[in-house]
Amino acid sequence: MKAVDTLHGTRGYLLASAPAAARRVAALGGVAVAYYLAARLGLALLSAPSDVAVFWPASGIAAGILIIANRRVWPTIVVGVILGTVVANLMGDRNIWTSLFKGFCNAGEAVLVAGLIERWFGRPFAFDDLRRVLGFVAAACLGAAASALGGAATMTLFHTAAPYWDVWRAWFLSDGVGIVMVAPLVIGFNQVWRKPPSRAEAIEAIGVLSLLALISWIAVTHPTGSWLSFDPDAVALPLLLWLVARCDPSFGIAGAFIVSLTAIYATIFGIGHFGNPDLSIVERVSGAQVLITMVTLYTLVLAALFAKCKQTEARLSNALEAGQVMAFEWDAVTGLTQRSDNAPLILGDERAGVAGNNFLRRVHADDRERFKTHVRQLSARNSSYLLNFRFVRPDGKTVWLEETAKGEFDTAGRLLRIKGLTRDITDRKRAEDALAERNAQLALAGMAALVGTYEYDFDTNRMRISEGYAAIHGLPEGTTEIPHRQWRAAVHPEDLGRIETQRDQAYRERRREYTAEHRIVRRGEVRWIEARKFISYDGNGQPRQVVGVNIDVTERKRVEEQQRVLLCELDHRVKNALATVSAVASHTLNTSSSMVDFATALDGRVQSMARTHELLSASRWQGISVAELVQRELAPYATSGNTEINGPEIRLRAEAGQVMAMVLHELATNAAKYGALSTRNGRVSIRWGQRSIELQRSHLVLEWQEIGGPSVVAPENSGFGTRTIRDLIPYELGGSVDLSLAPDGVRCRVELPANWLSNDGDPVSEAVARQSPRR
Repeated sequence: MKAVDTLHGTRGYLLASAPAAARRVAALGGVAVAYYLAARLGLALLSAPSDVAVFWPASGIAAGILIIANRRVWPTIVVGVILGTVVANLMGDRNIWTSLFKGFCNAGEAVLVAGLIERWFGRPFAFDDLRRVLGFVAAACLGAAASALGGAATMTLFHTAAPYWDVWRAWFLSDGVGIVMVAPLVIGFNQVWRKPPSRAEAIEAIGVLSLLALISWIAVTHPTGSWLSFDPDAVALPLLLWLVARCDPSFGIAGAFIVSLTAIYATIFGIGHFGNPDLSIVERVSGAQVLITMVTLYTLVLAALFAKCKQTEARLSNALEAGQVMAFEWDAVTGLTQRSDNAPLILGDERAGVAGNNFLRRVHADDRERFKTHVRQLSARNSSYLLNFRFVRPDGKTVWLEETAKGEFDTAGRLLRIKGLTRDITDRKRAEDALAERNAQLALAGMAALVGTYEYDFDTNRMRISEGYAAIHGLPEGTTEIPHRQWRAAVHPEDLGRIETQRDQAYRERRREYTAEHRIVRRGEVRWIEARKFISYDGNGQPRQVVGVNIDVTERKRVEEQQRVLLCELDHRVKNALATVSAVASHTLNTSSSMVDFATALDGRVQSMARTHELLSASRWQGISVAELVQRELAPYATSGNTEINGPEIRLRAEAGQVMAMVLHELATNAAKYGALSTRNGRVSIRWGQRSIELQRSHLVLEWQEIGGPSVVAPENSGFGTRTIRDLIPYELGGSVDLSLAPDGVRCRVELPANWLSNDGDPVSEAVARQSPRR
């Protein structure tokens, strides 16, 4: 079973690795064939007496493939180079050892060049700056020089009797020119393969390359006596410049290769000026090598320069687009404007690249005259401006633009052109407007809530303050900064020392925040301030800055004081009420014949006190109406027609109301038990009013009269109720009570001094308060 599993695993591994192996075989074969064909072209012309190929384009193929290939396939490529070299040489007049050693030299040369470039510049490699071009040339020279050492040794040992250094020089020039000529083409082709150009660019490049091939062929095949045969690159260089400037740099490199290949072909096969028999082969070969090297280097340098320019333009364009910035140039003579490619994104108009007065017409009507004024005011001395304005796009959307521009003038001071940048600041303006609105809201809220902020700077000894702070401290509107001494002058003298002591203690303890309360004097008025402070320190632990909040708590302080007074008053009144209840209970007990009588009498008197307290609470202890007081006390006993209440609206002070309620309760209770309210035909009349005595303030007179009740018999001993009626008002209020226990009915006259009336001095209403409560 294990053997079967092993067999299946091996079979799976072989099936999985089969495609990779096939690709490696294909790569090996492709490299070998390409190298073989290039080598056969090079071997078509040999230099004497070294017997070394004049041109060796195969070296460029090997180096170029290794430069663009992954290191994992380098062994395959190396084997292909060796194989192609051996086959090409064996098909010539080289022996096996010469062919084999030359293969190793050629493969080592390509590995060295590719390794140096990868070490210096990494992957991927492209001719996009001069440093890379110089590095490539240096790597080509080093690789060719190293390969020439081994190649010259091989040739002098196994093939030729020429001097070693003559062979080395021929090998070095042949391989060096081959690398410089062909390797850039391989690298450029790889770039085009990975990132194909647009169709229009490809058509334009192919057309120029075809024209370049035709002109190059005409130049090298032109009769020897013609001027064109002396400088064929003169007609090729403009086309190469065209390719590099307008198309991908790889097409320029392909053009240089076409020119170089034409020169090689003409030299090898003796065509035109390169086949002139009047010139030695050495001169013709040297001329061709110089032509190939110079044309290729010229193209590579141009490609690097234009690539750098295109990269800079792309970065600038990306920066302009990312920053929503448009570059422009306005010609004052023609009135035309050139704008950067991202102009449609900012102006919302696809035709915004070149325009006349369309731009000015779309400037917001409210900003147009100001815009024109800034342009008119430009002069040689005042040549720039910065302007924010609104712009209406074709779709009707209004955006905010910020324009920074500079004018250029001639010697006579006439405006020639304006160059500048236009930035879309719509989002910034919205944020600024929102921030301004929020700050205004905060300022209004701070002023309404009496909250202000400040920042104290120790270096300047000044305070930056908010509008709310200025309002709290009574400073003029618009004040944003005050000296620290001005703040000290506003603090209440009794609080200044205390708060400075708190501040110094907070500094010593390195506290980050603390809260203090103090008073300020604002235009003669004392206000209470709650200050919350946040402190920052420097590296030495010294306070550097204080940021704080001031809250006007004057009303809170007033409420707290009022509450304190009310609590004291409440405490006093509760004590009085408890003392009164205690006295009432004691006297009631002493005058009661039984516990039932005691409980009934005490309950009635306590209920009377409760009703009076309820009336006082409803009026917030500001006084009690005589009418309400009388009605409340008679309510338990009143029926239809048994009470008559008559008197103006008069209010008693709280203390007088409580005493009067106790007296009225005793009168009503006695009437219900023994007097007029105890029979069906009896009734009680209560009248009151105010009476003036000479020049004194009016005082209250209240008369109680019972009618139709049973005959009254005066008791031998006065009870608690009778004593309360007769003695309480004179004792507590300084008034007078005349109680008459007449046989035909009880009569009572009560007089209170004016100082116990809460509305004394107000006009007395003539309206009569009549009410007959029902049970």
